[in-house]
Amino acid sequence: MTTVEIPPSVPARIVEPEGDVRGAESLAEALFAASSRFDDVGGNARSHVVPLGGFDLDARATYVAKTTRLADQHEGMSRTLDRVARHVAAYADTLRDLRREWHGLVDLKQSLDGRRTQLVADVQAAVDPGTDAVEALRERAAELRADYRELTRDHDALQVRVRAAEDLLVESFRSGAGLDDAVSGEGGGTHAADRVMDRPGAPGPGASPGQVRDWWEHLTDAEREAVIALYPGRIGSADGLPADARDQANRVLLADDLATLRAKEDDGTLTDAERRVLDNAEETRRALERADDVEDPITGERPGGQLYLYDPGAFDGDGRVAVAVGDLDTAHDVAVFTPGIKTEMADTSGYTGQMANLYESARFAGDGSSVATMFYLGYDTPDSPTDPATFGEARAADGGRRLAEMVDGLRASRPDDPAHLTAIGHSYGSTATSYAAADHDLDADDVVLIGSPGAGPAHDAGDLGVGADHVFVGRDSRDGVAFVGDEGWIGKGGLGLGRDPSSDDFGATRFEAENTDRAWHPDFDEAHSRYLDHDTESLYNLGRIVDGHGDDVNEAAHSYDPWYAGAVDPEWSRDPTSGVEGSSQTQGRSVVRSAGR
Repeated sequence: MTTVEIPPSVPARIVEPEGDVRGAESLAEALFAASSRFDDVGGNARSHVVPLGGFDLDARATYVAKTTRLADQHEGMSRTLDRVARHVAAYADTLRDLRREWHGLVDLKQSLDGRRTQLVADVQAAVDPGTDAVEALRERAAELRADYRELTRDHDALQVRVRAAEDLLVESFRSGAGLDDAVSGEGGGTHAADRVMDRPGAPGPGASPGQVRDWWEHLTDAEREAVIALYPGRIGSADGLPADARDQANRVLLADDLATLRAKEDDGTLTDAERRVLDNAEETRRALERADDVEDPITGERPGGQLYLYDPGAFDGDGRVAVAVGDLDTAHDVAVFTPGIKTEMADTSGYTGQMANLYESARFAGDGSSVATMFYLGYDTPDSPTDPATFGEARAADGGRRLAEMVDGLRASRPDDPAHLTAIGHSYGSTATSYAAADHDLDADDVVLIGSPGAGPAHDAGDLGVGADHVFVGRDSRDGVAFVGDEGWIGKGGLGLGRDPSSDDFGATRFEAENTDRAWHPDFDEAHSRYLDHDTESLYNLGRIVDGHGDDVNEAAHSYDPWYAGAVDPEWSRDPTSGVEGSSQTQGRSVVRSAGR
């Protein structure tokens, strides 16, 4: 008798991780705020340790001893509360990830159960057990059995991570539960994390991105959670670590800043420098909420945001930050966008909206590959068009070095699964990107310069190290900033920051980037700032490049500088299309309308 063995539906149920993410975040905020207040009391007490006078020697010694003890106890309590708060904040972020994975396993089990139901029906409907159809049913049963086994393994692994996260949280509370431990500041379970951070390859001076990656790969889940909670500053900025780890650590730092500085604001003790840090933290929070809310235009799912870099006090309060839409650890196509002058951390939410536009363009006009797009503000941009730094290339050179190092770290974090990476530089950021590529071996597959005032050290596209056919330029003909780059045999007398990359002498691929409502005159604002607006020529073409199809962009004629006249831009007189409408290469495609608008 011929039989088809139907595999059982396993596991019987997908166990949901317990816990409330928002509740944990609220608890962390309260603990951070309490830590700040204990620290304030301790600092105030310490400032009065030495009495002004009027005490005899014995009274003076007693006063100093008691005041010092009071300061020590409050500062110790502050440190303990801060450590526990970081554990709770890290747990909240971990729980969010665990619940996301749980939802995925629930959906997968429903899909497998649907296949099982259909298989049972098909087996019961089979009349002739000797036909090839029975063998096909057996193959389907074998595949289904293997998929159930994999689901069971993933479910078991999820439960292990859930228990490890809960155990670490419980231990953080226990180790600081006793009053003596709490006021000493030694509670919070730091010893295991300290030992891990002392191992070779741990983030710090002298550790290469590859060494940091190897160090991380040899940690247990519990050790990873511990160092994220207790050393978020080092983990959140460590090149070579997975983006998810950096994101978790930086969210802990963000939660700490928001709670601590809001408490100081409520108490009226916030300094001007702390005010800038708080403003930057609030802006980062808004940017992450925006990134987390982006919906994929194909699947309708939310890819989530990642906080890859968070340093709100850098550059005298201008800040350093990097926010991504999508998963930098797994995306097939990754774009890194470097902005130009006047950009500060206060602009993060707006640029995150532009990254949402770029994400959707790459997904919608692409071949279905997964995508991540990152706004990267990692250097000290010039403050304004009149800032003397704007007319020099020193900031761009420093920004290029930092960009290349960041990309090296990103590459090192996924050596066995390299992404197709596109480096996009806008305005002064295009000059910084040119420095990264020409002077620091930027490890990119494609380089894109938009609204560029000059390509810095690169005399032609071949100098950027990715091959001239992988260098792309977008220039709106009305973009006043792009007018200043040197062009042709005459040039512009050194007004710009190097060769105009849109010129025929530079040799890059120029793509269409005009706006339908462009002005009749050069524009230093609107035309310069709209390259990533929805329904534009430039956004469509950028999406094609990010998706790895730069050979499919809508090309534009190069600008040129004849010996007998000034520079000529053929795009000046071309009638632009609305978005990608009318393009011979995009017939049948719809226009992306971005949730990040």
